[in-house]
Amino acid sequence: DKDAGRYLGKGVLTAVKNVNELIAPKLFGKSVLEQSEIDKLMYEELDGSQNEWGWSKEKLGANAILAVSMAVCRAAAACKNQTLYQRVAELAGKPLEKFVLPVPAFNVINGG
Repeated sequence: DKDAGRYLGKGVLTAVKNVNELIAPKLFGKSVLEQSEIDKLMYEELDGSQNEWGWSKEKLGANAILAVSMAVCRAAAACKNQTLYQRVAELAGKPLEKFVLPVPAFNVINGG
């Protein structure tokens, strides 16, 4: 927010305002099961800012867009009576039967 008196200028009041005033009104009537469409609406139509790497989310901010996207995903999981990881796997097109935990990587001997 660039208000030095609040969290050294790193507050999220602007993100909250963007969600409440710009994003939320455009989502009324949309199904939370349309994750891709909602995400695309936010970063292409509502924000629309781009840089050399793609969509930059400069106008609405990544904090606002990510928060709404995560909330939509959680709501869709609840709607479908799924856990969040099952919903994410479904969105990614991964089979639900073949989940494995990643192998942790760490140093056993550190030469430093």
